Amino acid sequence: MTTPTQDHLKFWKTFAEKARELPVPPALREAGHALTGSPFEPVVASLLEALEAGKSLQAALQEHPDVFSPAIVAMAWAGEGSGAVSTVAERIAAGVEDGSFLVPGIKPAPSTAMVRFWRSLGRLTSSGVPLLYALDVARHEIGDHELEQALIAIRQGLEGGQSMAQAMRCYPELFTDRVREAVAEGEEAGCLDEVALRIADAIESGKWGTLGLQCLEDQPPTRAFVNAIFITALEARATDIHVDPTEDGKGHVRLRVDGVLHDFSPRPELKAPREAPYKEIVNRIKLMAGLDIAQRRLPQDGRIELNINGNLVDVRTSTVPTVRGERVAMRLLRREQARLALNEIGLLDDDLAKVRDLCHIPHGLVLCAGPTGSGKSTLLYAMLNEVDRSHISVVSVEDPVEYYLEGVAQINVNPRIGLTFGQAIRHVLRQDPDFILIGEIRDAEVANLAAQCAITGHVVLTTLYAETAPGGIVRLVDIGLEAFLVNASVAGVISQRLVRTLCPECRKKATPPRHSLPPEAVELVEQANSATFYAATGCSACHKTGYHGRTAIHEVLIPDDRLREAVAAGASTQSIRQAAVAAGMRTMLACGVEKAARGITTVEEVLRVVPLRPDK
Repeated sequence: MTTPTQDHLKFWKTFAEKARELPVPPALREAGHALTGSPFEPVVASLLEALEAGKSLQAALQEHPDVFSPAIVAMAWAGEGSGAVSTVAERIAAGVEDGSFLVPGIKPAPSTAMVRFWRSLGRLTSSGVPLLYALDVARHEIGDHELEQALIAIRQGLEGGQSMAQAMRCYPELFTDRVREAVAEGEEAGCLDEVALRIADAIESGKWGTLGLQCLEDQPPTRAFVNAIFITALEARATDIHVDPTEDGKGHVRLRVDGVLHDFSPRPELKAPREAPYKEIVNRIKLMAGLDIAQRRLPQDGRIELNINGNLVDVRTSTVPTVRGERVAMRLLRREQARLALNEIGLLDDDLAKVRDLCHIPHGLVLCAGPTGSGKSTLLYAMLNEVDRSHISVVSVEDPVEYYLEGVAQINVNPRIGLTFGQAIRHVLRQDPDFILIGEIRDAEVANLAAQCAITGHVVLTTLYAETAPGGIVRLVDIGLEAFLVNASVAGVISQRLVRTLCPECRKKATPPRHSLPPEAVELVEQANSATFYAATGCSACHKTGYHGRTAIHEVLIPDDRLREAVAAGASTQSIRQAAVAAGMRTMLACGVEKAARGITTVEEVLRVVPLRPDK
C-alpha cells in the first residue's frame, strides 16, 4: 500500500514527463493511468472532468483541498500562466519529495519550519509566483506561530515600500545578519529565488559558506543565459537588447551597439547554453522586471536594477504580444551616464560655451530636439549637472524616469490614474521650483504650460521631436503655441544626433568621395582642405565595423531679434533657418564635417544620421 506522499510523487513526476510533449488534459490522463487502483485515480478523473468543463488546472486543483495544498495550487497557476507546466510540475515533485510542499494530512516536524519556508519560497518565486502571493502561501503552511507572525510583518513592509531584507531587520532572532545580507544581495541581483534555496541548504547543512552567489556555470540554463545576455550587453556597450520570438521556438536575441543591431553571441567562458525554451527566457526577464508572467496578451512595462561587477544599470523593459509570442525590448540605462559633464557630451568649444550659458539663464525655455535614441535626455541631465543643485529647487516630470538624480524631485507620469504631464506640471508650480525638466512636449497643453512656466520666472528644460533646431521652433508653432509665446519663452534650441566614432586601431587616411556627396557636404569638405580625413576599415577590436563608440553632433540656436521677427511674421522653416545661421548657428552637417576633419568620425557616418533636406 502506497503512502499519500508516494502517490503525489508518482503523479507529479509522470505528469511532468508527459506534459513535455502533450497538452495538459492528455498528460493528466496518462498520469492517472500510472496510478490505477490508488486513491489518486478518482482525483485525476475529477480533474479531467473539470478541465473538460472549461476550468483551469488551478481551479480544478482547488476543488480538492484535502489532496492539493495551497502551495501546489499556486505553482499550478504559475505554470499555466507561463506555459511551462512540465517544468513547474517537476518542481512540485521536488518540493513534495523534500517536504517543502506539504501533503495535506501529514504534519511536518516543527524543527524543519525555517528550511521548509525558504525552500518553498525559492520554488514558488522561481516559477513565477509573485513574492507577496508566495509569502501568503508559505505563511499558511509553515506551522510555526512565531515565523508566521514575522511573515505577516514582512509582507506589510513590502507593501509599504521596503525591501525584504529591510523588513526582516525587526526579527534578528529569526533572520541573522548573514541571511539578511544574502537576501539583500539576491534582491539586488534579481535572483532572490535562488538565494532562498541556498539559505535553506545552509540552514539544513550548517555550511554557511555556500550562501554567496555562485558563478554563471553553476546556474540553471535559463538564468545563466539571461545573465549572459546582460553581461555581454554591458561589455559591448549596448544601449538596447531585443528578444524576438521565432517560428522554431528558439528565439532571436540582438544587441544594439553604437546604434546598429548585432546578433548576440555569448563568450564560451560564460557557459550559457540555449537549453531553455524561449518562453522560459521571456518569463525570467519578466520576473526580474516585476511583470505578470501570466499575462501574455497585453503589453507590459517594467524595470530591472542590475549590479554587474560594480556597474549599476537600470533596464527599462517592455513586452508586447506578437503572433509568434511575446517580444521583449530592453533599454540599458547606465547610471554613470546621468553624471556626465557637459564637456563629455561632444559639444564643440563654441557650442559648449553657448549651452553653458543656457544653464545659467534666470528663466526661459530650452528645447532639445531630435529623434528617439539621439541622447536628448542625457544632454538635459548633463545640463542639470552643470548647475549647483544644493542651492536651487529642481523638479522633473518624465515618462518614464530614465536616470535617478540626486537633488532632483523626479515625478513619473501615470495617465492611467490621471497623472498626465499637464496635471503634474500644474502641481509642480506649487512646489516652488527654480528648474523644471519636462520629459517631452507632446501636445499644445504641455507646450503652453512649458512656455508659461518659462515666462513666469522658471528655467524649463524639455525635449521635442524635430529634425533640426530651426525645425524645433516651427514645431512649437505647429503644435499650437502662439508665435508671441514662442518668442517670449524660448531661450535656446539644441538639436542633437549621435554618430559612431572611428576605431583608433584600424582607421586609415582617405579622401571623402566628393562625387557621391551632396553639394552642401562637398562645400564643407573643400573648406577643410588642409584637414586629414579618415575611413572606417574594420578589425577585431571593433568587431569588423570600423567604429567604436559614439559622440554627438549639434545645432545650437540662440534666438536674436532677426529670428524673432521671422517667427512673428510666420516665416517658413527655410527663412528661420537662414536667420538662425545669420545669428551664428553652426548647422549639424557643418558640426559633423568638422568632427570628421578632426579624425573623430567619417563624412559617410555623418551623412547617415544628418537630415539632408531638413526644411522639407
